[in-house]
Amino acid sequence: MCGARSPACVSILAIRRRGKKRHVTQGEAPHPPRIARHLERLAADTLAPLGLDPGEFDVLASLLRAGPPHEVTPTVLNESLMMSAGGLTKRLGKLEERELITRRLSSGDRRNLLVTLTARGKDLATKAVLAHTKATAGIVDAIGPEAREQLSDLLRQLLTNFEGSPSAGEHESPQRSEEPALRGGDV
Repeated sequence: MCGARSPACVSILAIRRRGKKRHVTQGEAPHPPRIARHLERLAADTLAPLGLDPGEFDVLASLLRAGPPHEVTPTVLNESLMMSAGGLTKRLGKLEERELITRRLSSGDRRNLLVTLTARGKDLATKAVLAHTKATAGIVDAIGPEAREQLSDLLRQLLTNFEGSPSAGEHESPQRSEEPALRGGDV
């Protein structure tokens, strides 16, 4: 089964996030954008019953992966989610209205804002990560263990080409929780 720690799941989620920003060049197979669209649809369909869209899920999952106290700066979220500051501010506002996150000034440096997952947000994020992981696992499991490992290796190589060394991707999630069911790259 494709667990949340599986490199294939992590890579598939990364393709889902990056796919819409990628352009097909002449002579290039259009498969990654098509796969990204399918994964976006899967994410939307999986998250809709929980009242989330994929963008909101990305924020909540990033905060969940940060580990207790599930708190990071907007800058860390911007880097992790690869989105504009304005887009993130709008998304955070919606999540704050729903009482899934809070924003406050850091006590250590009043110039810094901290975004924190509320208890309600943590519960919803946990449910969403588990539902998304299960849905993604269904796709990845369909290709069998040998193909899954091969896919994982190939996607890891592609990500390394985009992001540099294998450790370059570590900046994508602030701190990682050691809870296996809640880990998963940029879920």
